[in-house]
Amino acid sequence: MSKSKYKHCIFPSPHGWIGLIGSDRGLCRLSLKPTPEETLEDLGDGLKGTDPDDTAFVQAQACLERYFQGEVAALAEIPLDLSDAPPFYGAAWEACRHIPAGETRSYAWLAAEAGRPNAARAAGQAMAKNRLALVIPCHRVIGSSGDLHGYGAGGLAVKAKLLEMERAYASAVAGP
Repeated sequence: MSKSKYKHCIFPSPHGWIGLIGSDRGLCRLSLKPTPEETLEDLGDGLKGTDPDDTAFVQAQACLERYFQGEVAALAEIPLDLSDAPPFYGAAWEACRHIPAGETRSYAWLAAEAGRPNAARAAGQAMAKNRLALVIPCHRVIGSSGDLHGYGAGGLAVKAKLLEMERAYASAVAGP
């Protein structure tokens, strides 16, 4: 019996349980939920055809741990496998990865960066379909009014907490 090219694991973090699915090219999916059961449920059908492997994501786990300890740039080191993403979603997700930690950008900005300046709603849909929360930091994308909008990886409270953590780190690094 041959092993799948896709692996998965789940582990605790300071903000809940993280589930990862990936290939040899990089992460394909990340779930952040309050309990291990909710994390597995969120990964759902994505787990079909994957093999459990707690060692397959050592680098990604180390980067996520460094992120939660305040080294917010560590997320950029995690390789992703977006090979099956629709072109606009892939462009929006890649643009989102370039939003500096602790800063926010609007859906309109994201749409423009992804090559479709009049597609703010489509950018919102791309963030809603983001399957790699944290690593594709959609918590940094806000409404044009400056209000926080949905965050499927734990809700608005988690989104606010992540932004607060990143801002506190940025302030500490910048100094007085």
